[in-house]
Amino acid sequence: MENDKTNSHRIWLGFIGGGILATALGFCALDLAPVQTSAPVFGVMLLLTGGMVSCLAGAVGMAGMLAWIPGMADERADRSR
Repeated sequence: MENDKTNSHRIWLGFIGGGILATALGFCALDLAPVQTSAPVFGVMLLLTGGMVSCLAGAVGMAGMLAWIPGMADERADRSR
């Protein structure tokens, strides 16, 4: 685990990828809705905001700013103390 360069960021890349996918689906739902009938507003809002929040959480996690959550702290930082 000490030499692992990619697995530590894989979960955050998953958050970012899922957020991009959800946001894209939200925008597609807006584009596919006919003019006379609106798309389900709550579903589209949930896809757009959920996708953007997921991307934000992934970016913040990649930056290493989520160490205050139990289980997310870097073990190497704890050992050096």
